[in-house]
Amino acid sequence: MKLSKPKQFFIVLAAFLALGIPFKVMVLVEGFTEVRPVNALPPIAGLICGPLGALACGIGNVIADLFGTFNATSLLGLFGNFAAAYLPYRMWHIYSDEEPNLHKNKNILKYVLICFTAALSVSALLGLGLYYFFGTWVEQVYTYIFFNNFGFSIGLGMPIFIMLSSQDVNIRCVPKPKKYLILRGEKLKKLVPIAYTAVLAVIMVLVLVFHIAPAGNPVMAVCSVLGLFGMIAICV
Repeated sequence: MKLSKPKQFFIVLAAFLALGIPFKVMVLVEGFTEVRPVNALPPIAGLICGPLGALACGIGNVIADLFGTFNATSLLGLFGNFAAAYLPYRMWHIYSDEEPNLHKNKNILKYVLICFTAALSVSALLGLGLYYFFGTWVEQVYTYIFFNNFGFSIGLGMPIFIMLSSQDVNIRCVPKPKKYLILRGEKLKKLVPIAYTAVLAVIMVLVLVFHIAPAGNPVMAVCSVLGLFGMIAICV
């Protein structure tokens, strides 16, 4: 089954709002985040619909924020949810020539690792973004965003994606990216995402294990810059 681009966009947008708005009352950090089963959706939307699905997730998050957490930081949420969908789309096609599916054990492992990287990316984008652009550091925001994204993308997103990619449903995924403008050559394509994930994992350890804030910490600053360049390299 293949859906037109407008249908892809509006189906993802509607699903995002349906999952996102009702849980606005389950606040974890006032004004910033809540329990978010909707975080199961971006990796699936990215793998099936590509950039259009990612855009629907970003816009959907801004609209959902209007029902409880809308403020200037919602712009970060737009980029964070776009990245949560777009990075899995790009990374899947870096490591596989197959259309996205979870029919094999290696593909399930690939999905888990991609969701792990995406969760690290969103927590860094939002947690560190709040500090660098708005002067606010709340460790719980970083922590909750990571576990919200990774937990729901695996616990809820994986069974949904297995169902959608089954032979009975067989939703057709968008074609793989035609060009990688920065990642030229197979070695670079495979090494940069691994290095990028490692940098984000260092940030996670600094925050979750050592409770280190970005303020005045040179390691955190260097990792932030490297992470930003790594994301740009993968995405373009």
